[in-house]
Amino acid sequence: NGEWLSSVGEFLKDVDSRRSFIEQVKMLLVSQNLAGLNVDFEEIPVDAQPGYNALIQDLYAELHPKGLKLYVNVPVDDKDFNYSFLAKNVDGLVLMNYDQHQVTSLPGPVASQDFFVKNLRDTLKDVPKEKIVCALGNYGYDWSTKTEKRKTTVMRVETLSVQEAWLKALESEEYIEFDADSLNPHVAYIENDKLRHDVWYLDAVTALNQMRAANQLGIDTFALWRLGSEDRAMWAVWDAPSDPAAAGKLNEMPPGQDVDYEGQGEILRIVKRPAPGERNLVVDPESGIITGQKIKTFPTPYQIVRFGALDKKIALTFDDGPDNKYTPQILDILNAKDVKATFFLIGLEAEKYTKLTQRIFREGHEIGNHTWTHPDISRILEKHLEVELNLTERYLASELGVKPLFFRPPYSIDEEPDTADQVKPLEMVQKRGYVTVGNRIDPNDWQTAPVRSAEEITDEVFKQLAEKKKKGQDGHIILLHDGGGDRSETVLALPIIIDRLRAEGYEIVPVSTLIGKTRDQVMPAIANNERLTASIDLVAFKLLAWLGDGIVLVFFLGDILMTARMLLVGTAAVADRIIQARFAKQVEQEDLTEGPPVAVIVPAYNEEKVIERTVRSVLASHYKHLRVIVVDDGSSDNTYQVAKNAFAQEIIAGKVMVLTKANSGKASAANLALQTVTEEIFVAIDADTVIAPEAIGFMVPHFRDPEVGAIAGNAKVGNRINVWTRWQALEYITSQNFERRALDTMGAVSVVPGAIGAWRTAAVRKAGYYPNDTVAEDADLTMSLLQAGYHVNYEAHALAYTEAPTGPKGLMRQRFRWSFGILQSVWKHKAAFLRGGKLGWVALPNIVIFQMLMPLVSPLIDIMFAFGVITFLLDRYWHPET
Repeated sequence: NGEWLSSVGEFLKDVDSRRSFIEQVKMLLVSQNLAGLNVDFEEIPVDAQPGYNALIQDLYAELHPKGLKLYVNVPVDDKDFNYSFLAKNVDGLVLMNYDQHQVTSLPGPVASQDFFVKNLRDTLKDVPKEKIVCALGNYGYDWSTKTEKRKTTVMRVETLSVQEAWLKALESEEYIEFDADSLNPHVAYIENDKLRHDVWYLDAVTALNQMRAANQLGIDTFALWRLGSEDRAMWAVWDAPSDPAAAGKLNEMPPGQDVDYEGQGEILRIVKRPAPGERNLVVDPESGIITGQKIKTFPTPYQIVRFGALDKKIALTFDDGPDNKYTPQILDILNAKDVKATFFLIGLEAEKYTKLTQRIFREGHEIGNHTWTHPDISRILEKHLEVELNLTERYLASELGVKPLFFRPPYSIDEEPDTADQVKPLEMVQKRGYVTVGNRIDPNDWQTAPVRSAEEITDEVFKQLAEKKKKGQDGHIILLHDGGGDRSETVLALPIIIDRLRAEGYEIVPVSTLIGKTRDQVMPAIANNERLTASIDLVAFKLLAWLGDGIVLVFFLGDILMTARMLLVGTAAVADRIIQARFAKQVEQEDLTEGPPVAVIVPAYNEEKVIERTVRSVLASHYKHLRVIVVDDGSSDNTYQVAKNAFAQEIIAGKVMVLTKANSGKASAANLALQTVTEEIFVAIDADTVIAPEAIGFMVPHFRDPEVGAIAGNAKVGNRINVWTRWQALEYITSQNFERRALDTMGAVSVVPGAIGAWRTAAVRKAGYYPNDTVAEDADLTMSLLQAGYHVNYEAHALAYTEAPTGPKGLMRQRFRWSFGILQSVWKHKAAFLRGGKLGWVALPNIVIFQMLMPLVSPLIDIMFAFGVITFLLDRYWHPET
């Protein structure tokens, strides 16, 4: 809890405690993938020194064999420490070579040059130079002293950064002396409290002098105390202090990271930007030591004026809303207690809960800008911050007709910004006319682990009020939250806080009162010439909101439809598998020689390499009553001659017929064959397909049912030679054939594949043969049969192995033809939506919803997924506490 433990001696003297500590350290280093440990125990009792030495020895014995480093901080010139022993049991001793004078002493140099060098020489007697890490100071002390009867008493000591030391000199208008004896800078002045102030500090000049002296003793490894308080010119010489030109690099004095505050209150205004300073140095040519420095101009940090401190007046502010659940409850309490508060709204939430935003404004409360999405503004680009502010401002202007001037940044400001990095975004905010509102009373009601109770929130408010009074600061703005999480305890605490504040004599006022302004002045109405723009903005915000709701609705409906379809299709497919298994057993027991004759139509175009293989797979069928009709569709190769020559004997025997015609498409070729078909049933296959011997035998028995018009076979990818064909093989199984199983239970298979399908000849002729006006003739003909009232079923045991495209170009051509053909077929049979039946109520809705509309949404889903991933990663950076 930020306090030094007093029991370090008891811990060090206890063997079991030391062993437990070592085990925890080992676990920590391994779990966090750390390189080692730095130990800095201070004010160790003398009788605990043996235990301390034992701890370091045991730690080193555990860590060193594992390649883990152990460093130990030690004070200078302390006889209680066994430097020699420690050096043998560590990778490095961090020698804290400063605090010659400090908080327990009278004023004096923090680390004079002689003091620094003597300590190094003494240490080198006990410690090898390669084991010394020389820690340099870069900070200062301000001693406030009172002298009475020649006796000087230290009243208080303040630790300073180098920048703060410079500001002390600048504000006191006193000259900084570079003390000739110590080579430490020093300034003295009398303050309004009538006390003498002596400021001694270490800067980049002392660091360079000390590093050069250490180099001469063979020491070249350094550490810094304290990072963040240093003279930043030091980094120009840190890596090469022995460079003859190093001193010249210290002439320019960069401003520090500190922020200079003036005044009292939590409302902030930047009045000065950081500016560098300049100094002249005197270097001894023989030793290279800097013996004099004169500051011509002081570096100055950001200067912020605080105001809004009115006696016994306090403001209630609420961040991160509005929230649909908690903001109304808070507004009810405020109305009942007759309190006006200030709400810092997140633009995205304000736009989401428009009525709440309007209610906050209507009931007389003040509104401030809290950005659009609540990012950590110290981590984002200036352009991003501008967008965050502008969106919220334009929304509030369009919805409420006002432009709030108050701004509170998320995360980076609690009581006030501490560093230049935190102030810089506020500078841009201020340029846009905003007034930054901080707070000094923050009960952390947002805390979630553990959740703060209403009692704890209330107690923390009044505890902090009391602490601020002790420091002479006063707290005039209380930070609470009405959004961003569970705020039920805040709701419970609010009326108690209001009543106690009033009981203690506080007047609860809006933030505007603290700066002497009215509500209208901090929320000015938009000008007349801005009203048209505001109206357009309001329309845009509404459209964006509707678009967002529409996208959510589409995703929601899509999830419902896809889930319902998955369950329905899955259940139906399992049922169909059971039914087909029983049917297959019956077929396997039948004598296939008793079946009706079947014609097998094979339209072919430029298939000379595979036509013989395809026809021979048909002739090898177990089903014997069949003949093959090959139609060459005007091929530019030798498909016709290959077929005639390969099956000359079968042609004579009447088992094979080979026809040829001018090229005009697959439908035309199939229709030519149909003119010669006398059989009741025909099977159509593609010329690059090999069918299983039992395929036809499993399809034909289905036609005993006179209502069956066609049977879709089970097409599989035969050329699984690369990733393209393997993915298609998986798709055929999971998408096409799985769906056909489900549709089979309703007799509503929407596409009989060209690879293998059986048709009732009379039904096809009645439907007008294969259509020539679509590029998906198989799908078009299937829909015609469904529209005519026929069942179209699926036979999973009728296997056919087809050639799939082996590359992306071929696949794209195939899928474009399929998709375009399906679109043509659906449009051609659109009247079925009104007529109903299997086509209008089952097949076409399935195609339109899941093969047309869903694929259209799919790119949006992909984009939204990618956007979601990017947004998540950015949010992890911009919103570190969410």
